[in-house]
Amino acid sequence: MFDIREGERLRVFLMTLYIFLVVSSLMIIKSTSTSLFLSKFTVSKLPNVFILVAVFAALVASLYSILLKRIPLIRLIVKTLQIAIASLLIFTIFLSVNFLESWTLYVFYVWSAIFALISSSQFWILANIMFNSREVKRLIGFIGSGAIGGGIFGGYLTKFLAPHMGSGNLIYICVLFLTACILITRSLATKTSQDENLQRFRQQQQTETVTDSPLTLIMNSRHLTLLACILGVSVIVGKLVEYQFSAIASAKITEEDQLTAFFGFWFSNLNIASLFIQLFVTRRIVGLFGVGVSLFFLPMGILMGAMVILFHPSLWSAILIKMFDGSLKNSINKAGIELLTLPIPASIKTQAKMFIDVFVDSFATGLGGLLLILVTSALGFTLQKVSLIIILFICLWIYLINRVRFEYIISFRLKLEDTPSPISKADLDLKSESILGELIKILQGEDSSQILKALRMVKEIQNDRLAPCFNKLIHHPLNAVRLEALKHLYYYRNLDFTEDVKPFVSDPDQDIKTEAIHYLFGHTRGDRISMLLRYLEHEDYSIKRAALVAAARESRSNPKLAKTLNIKEKVEENLKNFIRIKDEREAVFTKINSARVIGAANIPELHPYLHILLNDPSSDVLQAAILGAGESRQNEFIPILIRFLGVKEFQNSSIKALTGFSPQIIDILNDHLKNPFVEREIRLSIPSVISSLGTQKSVNVLIQHLDQNDPAVRYEVIKALNRLRADFPDLKFESQKVVNRIMDEARDYLDILSALYAQAHTNSQSKNHQNPLPCDEIKNAREMLIKELEERLDHNLERIFRLLGLKYPPQEIYDAYLGIQSRKPDLRVNAVEYLDGVLETNLRKAIIPIIETSIVDTMIDQTVDRLGLKIPSEFEGFFLLLSREDTSLQVSALNLIALMKDERYVPFISKLVNHSDQSVRDMARFALKNLGIPL
Repeated sequence: MFDIREGERLRVFLMTLYIFLVVSSLMIIKSTSTSLFLSKFTVSKLPNVFILVAVFAALVASLYSILLKRIPLIRLIVKTLQIAIASLLIFTIFLSVNFLESWTLYVFYVWSAIFALISSSQFWILANIMFNSREVKRLIGFIGSGAIGGGIFGGYLTKFLAPHMGSGNLIYICVLFLTACILITRSLATKTSQDENLQRFRQQQQTETVTDSPLTLIMNSRHLTLLACILGVSVIVGKLVEYQFSAIASAKITEEDQLTAFFGFWFSNLNIASLFIQLFVTRRIVGLFGVGVSLFFLPMGILMGAMVILFHPSLWSAILIKMFDGSLKNSINKAGIELLTLPIPASIKTQAKMFIDVFVDSFATGLGGLLLILVTSALGFTLQKVSLIIILFICLWIYLINRVRFEYIISFRLKLEDTPSPISKADLDLKSESILGELIKILQGEDSSQILKALRMVKEIQNDRLAPCFNKLIHHPLNAVRLEALKHLYYYRNLDFTEDVKPFVSDPDQDIKTEAIHYLFGHTRGDRISMLLRYLEHEDYSIKRAALVAAARESRSNPKLAKTLNIKEKVEENLKNFIRIKDEREAVFTKINSARVIGAANIPELHPYLHILLNDPSSDVLQAAILGAGESRQNEFIPILIRFLGVKEFQNSSIKALTGFSPQIIDILNDHLKNPFVEREIRLSIPSVISSLGTQKSVNVLIQHLDQNDPAVRYEVIKALNRLRADFPDLKFESQKVVNRIMDEARDYLDILSALYAQAHTNSQSKNHQNPLPCDEIKNAREMLIKELEERLDHNLERIFRLLGLKYPPQEIYDAYLGIQSRKPDLRVNAVEYLDGVLETNLRKAIIPIIETSIVDTMIDQTVDRLGLKIPSEFEGFFLLLSREDTSLQVSALNLIALMKDERYVPFISKLVNHSDQSVRDMARFALKNLGIPL
């Protein structure tokens, strides 16, 4: 019912019992101190005592933060409880003999308020250590019910015993409860000493030393600052509500013990409502709407109560506002506040949270007191007008909640980032000094992959401060880096690097030769054509061929230059004479060079030669011809290039070639992609081509293919959309279609998980000899199928995250995915928490349980139960697998069925005999043959 899992029961029981006893004691102490104080003094003295609480809380919080740095938390909790017991006994003695009664009542009230803050804060700090963030979020409903149950028990105990024992003697019961808490704390420290969370906290205490004061820690963190402000505002509102409730109650009930009983009764009733909410609502509210939304319930409830008192101030209206305050504050709101601290590092949390809980709470109490003095005494506000102050503070409260919701998500996201995110194309702005400086730093660095990525990112973007980096990189040992650097230098017309570039005409790499000649033609002063002609007649055939490619590119849109340089004649001469070339390498080189020149020159008369080269037996020539066809941008080559997408050796070249065409090619590619009779390898490559065109039409077409039946094609479609989202952030993605696909993938995940569990369960029964032992072939086939299903779950999860990256910031989703895949428990938990905070409600409900399942190392019955899966029988599981459009899974399932020789599957197998995939057809026929069924 409460999702308490194996290995958690002892911790949950001890922690729940601890807070039950602490809160029971606090309820008795609060009722006693309040009734004794109001019986001795009037309600007008309450603001004074609120101020005293604030002053002494500051001193106590400062002292406690110093002690936290010197004393381990568990030992400090025990010491605090021991001091509390001693203090209570002293108060009892003083009150029984009427020793300094007025002073004692003031001190007792202040002490009870501060002790309530310290004991509660200690418990929640301890809970954050004993459980990780996912456990706390799941178990906070049950553990928190201990606090509310303690409030009910303590309240009713006060109600029934106060008239018989007297208010002062109830303190002895508190002493007994707090003594039990000391024993529980020590038991937690010993019996859970090997707990992973506790060990991690102790390790952090040793390695992470916090020297800053708690106030400095809070001021340096926007998250902690907002948390402190929310707590402060809620306390001020709470004190205003308490003043209204206490003032109306004391005006109506004048007898001391009756007033004590009244407070005890209503405090208990409020806690009954809290208990119900905590047990059956809190976890669902937090799980369904997230931590941020859960914080809105309390202020909205108090707002309603304040409105009622504003128009009708009576005892029942006071009870109503207190019902909202008491029932929601200790359940949903308390859970939300405690969960807000989850992303804060433990070493900071122990210091800052105690300071917030004690000092901020008390300081806000003091401010509430001053505010009450101001509005009631100085300004003469009635109880009704106090409601106006409450309404104003609630407006501020709601504003702060909106702010902290985003900080909560950001805090978890930052915990997922081990290193700063690299500069993306979307972020590129060379006017920004910080980004320009980062680029220069990368270009001057040693990481070749990062240098190459940066060079391609700033292609055709000029900034004179980058030119020296490019000039230096033309001497880089990596050919790809030298080539990109030369391409960049070409665009700096106002800078002359010709003397640096000239030696590269003799570079061993042909592309670098070509780019060097291209640069020299563009930057040589004087007769550039004569310079190019010299290279075209060079004695080194490789330099001659490089010059021809450079000349073709320069003359592509200049027919007059092409005629002057005799591009067409030179290509025809080379192709006619290559038969006479004795050196085979030179002959192949000539054909490769001719293919590149034809593509670059854009001379229609040469295109027939390119068609011939596209059928050359040499793979090197074919690669060059494919790239040349792409560079030509002539539609006549599109069908040929699409055909080459189906040949693995030429896929990359074909993709690169097709990306050179105009976006109009998308319609042709779309027709091929949606045609199921087109070769599968071709369809797998098409999404990459469409995405490289980078247009809104690319997005629109690919979005329509998110429902592709073939999971491999669907995966390529999603990958292509991911590239578009990363490289072209201004493009619009149809959010609803993405969400629908995510939900489908989530259902698909559960189907595969069910099938996996069915096979694993059958395998387990066989190992335990509950079923007849299978032969080795069947056993191996089943294990192979199980392994394949596990791989499908991994692929499915990746598709889900890639789809999430289309709706949410891609880098953040990628960081979360890496966190889920990490072997570090903290990183996994932080990733889930980030997603839990950022996903919208319907996605959260579908995705979070799947992600939590994916980080469990082994499949257990409890996991399946939590997901509410209907486990299929073996027969149903095979039907599910055979009906999926997943050829690999179908083949594995058919193989196992064939070995099992189970005739029940014949109708399903018969349908696959004419499957479009050859491997499925063959395996279906093999299965029927094994079953003795004629085709």
